[in-house]
Amino acid sequence: MARRRRRKNDELNEGCLLILNKLFNRKKEIQYAGPTHDNPLPYGKRDHFLSAAEISFYHVLKGVLGDDIELLCKVRLGDLFYVHRPHENKAARNRIDRKHIDFVLCEAKTMNPILGIELDDSSHERQSRKDRDQFVDDVFNKAGLKILHIRAARGYVPEDIAREVSQAL
Repeated sequence: MARRRRRKNDELNEGCLLILNKLFNRKKEIQYAGPTHDNPLPYGKRDHFLSAAEISFYHVLKGVLGDDIELLCKVRLGDLFYVHRPHENKAARNRIDRKHIDFVLCEAKTMNPILGIELDDSSHERQSRKDRDQFVDDVFNKAGLKILHIRAARGYVPEDIAREVSQAL
């Protein structure tokens, strides 16, 4: 009889502990149910991945680069740079996570980044954009990666772009 009561009490205690554990260690489980008629996925393909100025610049830049350099477009800073002690520096990681650079030049054999290029259009004259640009420049400098700012235009002279990139490298 005592043995039966002890087992029942152990089961009750275990039950209480499990309930408390569930309450305090509750993790939301997100399940992907897929799109439904009532709740379709809210995504669509953008009409323009690059602006007209970026496309123009891309083709000129691609034409002046040698085979030993690869050209990447719209690269997230979070993919280019890492944050020291990321668990302690979450705010620093968040500051670069949603920012991107217009173009990145990489060594073709290793895909090691060697230069970031930012096209500066009229939006870069706003104070908020100047502050953002200064922060991005500081990140590049701290990490030891060069950045080149080029004024956005409707057209570009290949020789001028080749000279600016060569000087930056």
